[in-house]
Amino acid sequence: MDIGKAIYKILHDNIAVESMVGTRIAPNVMKQTSPFPFIVYDVTSDDPEGQKESVALLDTATIMVSTYCKTYAEASKLANYIRTALDRVNGVYNAVNIQSINFDGYDDVFDDMSGSDGIYRKSLNFNVRIINSFNNIYSTAFDGVDDYVDIDSSGSAINTVEGSFSLWAKVGTMASSAYFINYRVDTNNQIQIFYHASSNEVRINYKAGGTSALAVFTDAIENDGLWHHIVGTWDVSGDEVKIYLDGTLKQTTNSLGTFVGTPAYASIGSSGVGSSYYTGSIDEVSLFNVELTASQVTNLYNDGLPYTVAADTGLIGWWRMGDGGITGNPIAIFPTIPDDSSNSNNGEMTNMTSTDFQADVPE
Repeated sequence: MDIGKAIYKILHDNIAVESMVGTRIAPNVMKQTSPFPFIVYDVTSDDPEGQKESVALLDTATIMVSTYCKTYAEASKLANYIRTALDRVNGVYNAVNIQSINFDGYDDVFDDMSGSDGIYRKSLNFNVRIINSFNNIYSTAFDGVDDYVDIDSSGSAINTVEGSFSLWAKVGTMASSAYFINYRVDTNNQIQIFYHASSNEVRINYKAGGTSALAVFTDAIENDGLWHHIVGTWDVSGDEVKIYLDGTLKQTTNSLGTFVGTPAYASIGSSGVGSSYYTGSIDEVSLFNVELTASQVTNLYNDGLPYTVAADTGLIGWWRMGDGGITGNPIAIFPTIPDDSSNSNNGEMTNMTSTDFQADVPE
């Protein structure tokens, strides 16, 4: 749980704090050349999250936030701004769900009243309670022969004018091209993320009226043993298709055609019509009816650790790929992959077994 990212966001977004330090807010230590004033924060304790089978629903942390200023008056002023910004705050900040932050006093040991070096430091302590409403234990393995998850019922939910796919994948050895996810009307109208074997590329293809708009990346992720976060977005009005890898935008492509029809076929792990089967594991697949922004993609990547997307804007499909629910419920009931969005378009594992649920997830 990265509490530091949440603390940074709260402080940076506070107008009073920002007016004094700008972006000069750092964990643990600030660069020696940084001008005064600035803020350094330390997570001095952070409860372990436990085993993956039993993540605690509530963690606690103690945060010390220190001001460094040229005058004592300035240090006191900034400390007051910090206390006002953090005390009794709750909500979701940079994917961290904070139940409460409570001020726990100044640390007099860190008050430098001598002024001999022209630096005044004033430190504030806070107790933080973090809600863990998300437990990710399982992913689904695909054999590359005939395995796929049928999500046809979600075909009417997809927004073919503007939308996004998000998924985590550990790619195996790909003997041929294969689909991570595909929504299809016919050969001329489909939206898909797939691995193109002959060129070793991952592509999003917005194919509309027979015209393909492709955004690709060529990073070597095949059989590297690692989990990767892949996002593809499309926006007809903005005339853009984008693909991201591990939180980073890789390519933007233009010249989108006009999509015709409503997808009757939708699948995870294949074309949806009996071909192009994926080899490897897939976890946390989500579908949005909006184009995710770069910052939203960064939050989804979350430094390599998936989190609950239940409250994210535009969510219309969320397949956990083996977990039973967002609050640590047990494994999904084979052969159903539940849709944990409000649309309840459950997936159906096809040509698969319950052993395809595996305790192997991004972490």
